[in-house]
Amino acid sequence: MGQATSGGELIAGRFGRIEVIPMQGSMGAEVRGLDLAALDDEGFALLRRAYLDHVLVLLRDQSITDVQQVEVSRRFGPLESPPAASERSSHQHFDGPPEVTVVSNRKVNGVPIGELGDGEVIWHSDYSFREVIAGMRMLRAVMLPPAEAGGNTRFASGYAAYRALPERLKALVHGRTIKHDAAFDTNRNLRRGAVAVEDLREGKGPDHPIVSTHPDTGCNALFLGRRFRHYVNGLSLADSEALLDELWSYLVDERNVVEHQWREGDVVLWDNRCSVHQRGPFDPTTERELHATQVRGHRPVEAVDARTRPVHPRGGLH
Repeated sequence: MGQATSGGELIAGRFGRIEVIPMQGSMGAEVRGLDLAALDDEGFALLRRAYLDHVLVLLRDQSITDVQQVEVSRRFGPLESPPAASERSSHQHFDGPPEVTVVSNRKVNGVPIGELGDGEVIWHSDYSFREVIAGMRMLRAVMLPPAEAGGNTRFASGYAAYRALPERLKALVHGRTIKHDAAFDTNRNLRRGAVAVEDLREGKGPDHPIVSTHPDTGCNALFLGRRFRHYVNGLSLADSEALLDELWSYLVDERNVVEHQWREGDVVLWDNRCSVHQRGPFDPTTERELHATQVRGHRPVEAVDARTRPVHPRGGLH
C-alpha cells in the first residue's frame, strides 16, 4: 500500500462481487458482498484497502464465530490479548478464545461477563496509554438491546481534525507531545494498583506526538488519545488545558462524527491510530453483548517531513 495523496482515488464502487459504499462525512464505508466466514486473499486485500482509505468499515449480515473473528483480525497483524484479570472484571464466564474481549453489561450469577457496563464510554482511542498503541479493532454484535434503548457508537477522524486546524494551531502542535495518563481507565476509574497524582505533570504514562504520521498511509492525524487527565508537555497546566480543549473541539466537531446504530449481524472495524470513538449509555434493564478483537499497532511518530505530507483522501470535514 503506497502513500495516500490528496488527489488519490478513494476505493468506491464494485469490485467483482464486492461493493464499497463510502459513508457521508469524513470517514467510513460499508462493504457489501464480502463474507468474513469465507475470506480469501483477494477479499482481504479489498477489505484492508477500504480500512486504510476510509478508517472505519461496516459489514452487515455477518455470521462468524469467535474463532473466525480472531482469524480475520490476525490477518491485519499480531493480536493484543485483553487486559489481565487483575485489571478488569470480565471473562469469568467466557470460555471463548483468549484474544476476544467481551464488551457487555450482562451478568451471570451477579458477576459481569464483560467490560464497560451500560454507561457512557468517553471519547478515546484504544491503548493510547501504552507506548505501543492499538491498531485495528474489530467489534461484532452478539446480543443487542432494542434500537430505542441506546448504545450507539460514534467515531471521529484524526485525519480530518488535523486538516481542519488553523495554521496557528498547527504551528503550536507540530513537534509537541502529550503525556497520556495511564492511571485511569476509559470510565475514569482508577486502575488497580495505579496511584493518582495531583499534578498532571507528574503522572505516569507515555509521551506521544500530537501529530502522528500514519505508517501505512503516510498522512498526518491528530492523536489525542483521551481528554481526561492528559497533559501537553512543556506547557503550564493552564496552557495545557486550554490547548487540549481547543484541539478536542476540532476532533469531535459534530461535522467530524459518524454515528453507528447497531443491528444484528453487524461487524465494525476501525483504525485506532487515526481516530477516536465513544459509546452512549443504554437502558440498563436491557442486555447488550459485543465481542472485540484488537490488533497491535505501533509507537506513534511524527515524521521529519510531517508538515509537507499529503492530506488523507477522507481528510475533510463535511
